[in-house]
Amino acid sequence: MQEFPRYLYRAPFVVTGDGPVIADGAVLTENGLVVAVGSYAELKDVDAQVEDYEDHVITPSLVNCHAHLELSYLAGLAGDCPAPGDMVGWIRGLLAARAAHGDVAAQNDASLLALARLYAGGCRAVVDIGNRVESGLIGGGFKTEVLFFLELLGLCGEFEEAALTALAGIDADVRCTAHASYSAGPALIRALKARAGNSLFPMHVAESAQEIEFLRTGGGVFADFLGERGVEVEGFTPPGMGAVRYLDSLGVLDKHTLCVHGVHVKDEEIFLLAARGAAVCLCPGSNRFMGVGIAPVQKMFAQGIPLVLGTDSLASNPHLSLWLEMQVLREDHPDLSPEAVFAMASGNGARLLGIEGRIGTIAPGVSSSLLAVRCPAKNGAEVLEFLTTAGTDISLEWLE
Repeated sequence: MQEFPRYLYRAPFVVTGDGPVIADGAVLTENGLVVAVGSYAELKDVDAQVEDYEDHVITPSLVNCHAHLELSYLAGLAGDCPAPGDMVGWIRGLLAARAAHGDVAAQNDASLLALARLYAGGCRAVVDIGNRVESGLIGGGFKTEVLFFLELLGLCGEFEEAALTALAGIDADVRCTAHASYSAGPALIRALKARAGNSLFPMHVAESAQEIEFLRTGGGVFADFLGERGVEVEGFTPPGMGAVRYLDSLGVLDKHTLCVHGVHVKDEEIFLLAARGAAVCLCPGSNRFMGVGIAPVQKMFAQGIPLVLGTDSLASNPHLSLWLEMQVLREDHPDLSPEAVFAMASGNGARLLGIEGRIGTIAPGVSSSLLAVRCPAKNGAEVLEFLTTAGTDISLEWLE
């Protein structure tokens, strides 16, 4: 007897992710994989158990390219909006909340609950950033794949030296990355990039105006904050340029680099991102909550920069929903096509992670872990419009 019988899933519409929406569509699956996708008329005569999803659309699963599951226990920070754009003020609050909460078991429980929320929202893979090696164990065996990165900090002097020493002692199978260019020094960033080689290298880049002020002048509230933390800021030579140009000057900007947020980038830096083939992970929900601004997404899209979506953490975003991220993105950029936005939440992320052969689209050979989303659309154009604007109105179930 087959462990996974052949199923023929039928719905008014099927979104393949790499082609037009199929009306009265169907997906044939067997042994956990998609065998065929097309119209029901083309596939109705196959020997399979038919599952009819009326009033639904079948879609690929989603990919979250930036989260901090480790911070889920600090969800209370997202209850009150910070002063718009005050990244340093928010970081102070984060550090104070961390210091007051030492229950590691409760922290891990909160992380698992957040991961379960991602799965319930149709997310099949997530890029997770944490500061504890143990956080790499979060989600082991869970249905949502977790690509964990250990994040290192150390801007200059003894802090950068300590981070480099710590890096040398970390097991080679642990993925590592730098937090941001205002918190990791040039030697540390280069060392981490060299360690990553031809693998994904995510970094927070150009998230706030405060960050750019520090990189350009070496002063501002970030300098004050770092001084409070015991960092001898005088030992850091400000590059005198924006975050993207700075990373390029360090030789770490290439097709494996994922710039997270990318809000405060100039036109010349957009051209530079495109020339280097670097990708950008947009976090519109977190950016809106933090009040840091709106990324120049249309300019990036026009230059062919690979764009993906992330939720960031529950400490800076009240929700962990890629459907809400798509909705916010459409609100901020109404000229973006719904097709492009849905791709950012699905196929683009899968390609970035090198798992496009398994998830992110509906095609022969990919996983049969697909979504059936309740949808009132009457035609193909309405389908993608609904999927990218419905937000909290999305209701789905997994086809597995």
